[in-house]
Amino acid sequence: MDGTLDACRELGITLIAYSPLGMGMLTGKYYAQHRAGGFFRRILPNFNRKTMLAVQPVLNLLHQIGEKYSKTPSQVAIRWLIENEAVLPIPGAKNGAQASENAGSLSFNLTEQELDQLNQATMAWRK
Repeated sequence: MDGTLDACRELGITLIAYSPLGMGMLTGKYYAQHRAGGFFRRILPNFNRKTMLAVQPVLNLLHQIGEKYSKTPSQVAIRWLIENEAVLPIPGAKNGAQASENAGSLSFNLTEQELDQLNQATMAWRK
């Protein structure tokens, strides 16, 4: 982390999360054993095996929390960002199904414990 989020919090500025699902990384679609397809994702360092192994605990937690609410990992990830008052997530959608999927993040709330778990899990991944 480069301190951007901390600076935004200190200054009362909302951070706009342009790619809140990490270009698909937090959807549960990609794993270290199932590499991202397409040339663009294959060459990005965010999708190399080492990074994908590091994000695995976050994906596991997103799945676990999602099961509790009958939500997908991406819906939990977007909800986590929505509940962070310093962040405004703007999830992209290539089609109606993805837009509907994203909208599913608006129909539930996370507990303080779940928010803390996600904060801790993602801190370890982002180091």
